[in-house]
Amino acid sequence: MVQKIFSSSLGKVLLAFCFVFFFNFSFLKAEIPGKVDQEEILVIGTGTIVDGNVANARKAAISQALVRGVEEYLARRLGHQGMMNNFRKVIQQIIPRAREEIENFHILAEEQIDKDYKILVRLKVNEKMMDEELRSLGLILRKGPPIKILFLVSQIDEKKGDIFSWWRDPESDFPLTPTELALYRIFEEHGFSPLNRLLNVPEGDYSPEMKMLDLSDEDATRWGRIFSADVVIHGRCEIIEEKEISVTLKVLDVKGGITVSQDSQTEMISEDLGSIDKIFQTIEKAINRVALRISPIIIKTMEVSEASTNQLEIALKGLVNFKQFRQLKDFIEKDIWGVKSVKQTRVKDNSIYILVEFTGDENRFLETLVNHGNLPFKVEVTRTSDGEVIINLRKLL
Repeated sequence: MVQKIFSSSLGKVLLAFCFVFFFNFSFLKAEIPGKVDQEEILVIGTGTIVDGNVANARKAAISQALVRGVEEYLARRLGHQGMMNNFRKVIQQIIPRAREEIENFHILAEEQIDKDYKILVRLKVNEKMMDEELRSLGLILRKGPPIKILFLVSQIDEKKGDIFSWWRDPESDFPLTPTELALYRIFEEHGFSPLNRLLNVPEGDYSPEMKMLDLSDEDATRWGRIFSADVVIHGRCEIIEEKEISVTLKVLDVKGGITVSQDSQTEMISEDLGSIDKIFQTIEKAINRVALRISPIIIKTMEVSEASTNQLEIALKGLVNFKQFRQLKDFIEKDIWGVKSVKQTRVKDNSIYILVEFTGDENRFLETLVNHGNLPFKVEVTRTSDGEVIINLRKLL
């Protein structure tokens, strides 16, 4: 009898709870504003009223709102690093044309507060036009982590007899040449991730062929594997009689061992430039022209390469409870770019095995996982002699 009363009372409580929950949920849903399309942006513009001219202040407020809308769009599209790397291009070449890049806008509200005229605007950026604008500036966007590039480009000054190629003495801390500095800056602006050879030079014995001034494609690719690069760019930059700069670059896919692209550019050194900067500025100009042509080819090639689907079985060790397993499984499935599915396959000894299906390269997938900022645990990834991949969670944060 007591049990029946308890069950009945509990049932009423649960029913009441469910009623209140769904009532509140419905109420909350009713309070949520109408869903705005992700491509639409809400911004506020302000114009100052001068000599009582409200019309001009209103125009200024609209103009400011449109600029702010494009700025907001670019911040979302390019991300924090992309905005920093391309700030000059953004403010000089994209923002001034803000009105042209907006597909439509609607004024939702406007208010005069003392000498300020404020206006609330909802706008939508023309995606197609913006894509063309970004591509024309060399800002080729792609999903996933940036492509890692290793530069093996020599700098040669025939008149002075100077020849520099860091791989001829890889363990020496030679400073970056003007050619390398230009390569780093320009390709980073194009959305790539240049590898700094000063920060992580792997120790080891290198064959004499790998220290030649003009590397073969095979030896250049070997350097790429040592540095875990996705792409190697090798070639030379020649300063000819201090009158012209000649740049020749060849791009290799490290994983596939194939030539992606090759290009060259010659630029005359202008006498109008300052004596210190004229050579460096000309080198930058020549490299930038080549980068504009080969960047889309590199990205397209890598996207095709990454489109292939792979599977990898991983042993998870050091799990304390099932909650940790769910956390790690959900993280891999939702946070790691390119992952299509994660399935538990078997349990053996103190390990739970999962099968991960993903697009792209296996090493790149594991590197992205380990270095991800949202990784819920500190992990160690190892590979046994028979090729089994192990993720160990014994050292928790």
